Amino acid sequence: MQAPRFSLPWRVRYTRRRGSIAIKVTDSEIRLLAPQGTAQKTLVELLHKRADWIEQTLARRQHQAPTLPNYQSGEALALEGRHYPLQVSHGTSAALRLHPTGFELTLPGDCHDRESRRDLIRSWYQQEAQARWPARVDAWAQHTGLRPSSLKIRPYKSRWGSCTRQGRVSLNTLLLGAPEAVLDYVIVHELCHLVHLNHSPAFWELVSTYCPDWKRHRRWLREEGHRLELR
Repeated sequence: MQAPRFSLPWRVRYTRRRGSIAIKVTDSEIRLLAPQGTAQKTLVELLHKRADWIEQTLARRQHQAPTLPNYQSGEALALEGRHYPLQVSHGTSAALRLHPTGFELTLPGDCHDRESRRDLIRSWYQQEAQARWPARVDAWAQHTGLRPSSLKIRPYKSRWGSCTRQGRVSLNTLLLGAPEAVLDYVIVHELCHLVHLNHSPAFWELVSTYCPDWKRHRRWLREEGHRLELR
């Protein structure tokens, strides 16, 4: 059986994950994250099975393909599911502050290029996520009785979270822009991997115990997650 033809190439990246194969559509490729040893036949069968969804996602991304943001006044930044207007001003030092009416990005006189503004915003997101999330993860750990050995927060390119055999949980910084319920789903998802390091029916049953709407939140990430990127 030959793989279906898409407008973008598909590639597979083998990982230590167990269970299901994840599909991620990016601007440049269709990426499959598969357990080590997954047969090529299995990958091709999955591509045929998910062909309609992949085509719809490709069409939607092409139709909605946003231009790169300039991070200038009048644009907006996402935070916990809401969009706040951005106001850019100039001062003696660089800073991003959140006010009730929106974000204020202050720039020194030598900071004019788009990449510098983007990097300042990325840094703010990283600091905020590191300040806010440990307590949130701890609350879910107490609620579920599932406690990770450590928590890492960083801007991953191809995953929203992960959990290792050693119990180390990682979360994607960009989730700071997602609705809080979506962040909670990712936290619960990774904590449940402390019991089931796979995506078996038993795993999803455990996720459902603490997050009954997990399918809706997973769908939000698939359809809207690309909007959280700070490119």
